[in-house]
Amino acid sequence: MSTYRNLSVAGITGLVLTLSLGMASPVRAGYAVAPDVVVFCPPTLRHAVSDVGALWRQQTGVPVRIFTSPTEALLQQIAHHARDDVLIGEGDGEARAATGQNLVQPETLRKLWRNQLVVAAPDPNSGHAGSNSPAAAGNLAALAGRAPIAIVDPWAATAGAESKTALQSLGLWQAVSSKSLGVVGTADASFLLAQGKVKLAIVYETDVAADPNFSITDRLPAAGYQPIVYWVALTEHALSPNAARFVAFLDEAPARQRLRADGLEVLP
Repeated sequence: MSTYRNLSVAGITGLVLTLSLGMASPVRAGYAVAPDVVVFCPPTLRHAVSDVGALWRQQTGVPVRIFTSPTEALLQQIAHHARDDVLIGEGDGEARAATGQNLVQPETLRKLWRNQLVVAAPDPNSGHAGSNSPAAAGNLAALAGRAPIAIVDPWAATAGAESKTALQSLGLWQAVSSKSLGVVGTADASFLLAQGKVKLAIVYETDVAADPNFSITDRLPAAGYQPIVYWVALTEHALSPNAARFVAFLDEAPARQRLRADGLEVLP
């Protein structure tokens, strides 16, 4: 009986991903596997990690392959043997799960960056903003309960739960939620804002940095919600010989500068 009958759908998916990534570019002389670095990260980090990956490739010639999903889903993919060299995740609980399930090399795990919750509006200087687009700080308080605002549902993701906590600390939760459009992620909130369906959107600072048509009108007080911190680790079965070098590159000055420009606070 063929052993392939015992493979789960997730296992087959992981196998296909592993094979496809391995064939993504020619193997260089001296490498037992393709030198490409495969990175898993949350969706809101795609733009920042893509930018720093481009810097890395300019310096080394080694491509970075980026795949995004919420951290919990990424852990499930790795558990089903999807090819990944570097995991960038969010949250202490997820970090404990990654080490507890032996999915990452615990000695390599460390905190990297912090994201902030901000209120975004169409940038009046972008050429894409409507004539009634808010532009001055304090618009959240002015428009709460009077205009549609996109916000992640508290049950759906960290951004939603922490946005609610921050708005409650400001005394604005009831007003904002009374006229809000709930979404499952900040990407959806950004989409509604770009389409003119809402006046404001509560998103991550990285979401605003990724879209030149957005500007920040307000920042939710950092003391009003739990820090949104990302960590990095090499996966337990990392294959790329360049994985550790890429993680080290994240601490180099050009990478840190680029990441700050993409809306991240770089932790010491």
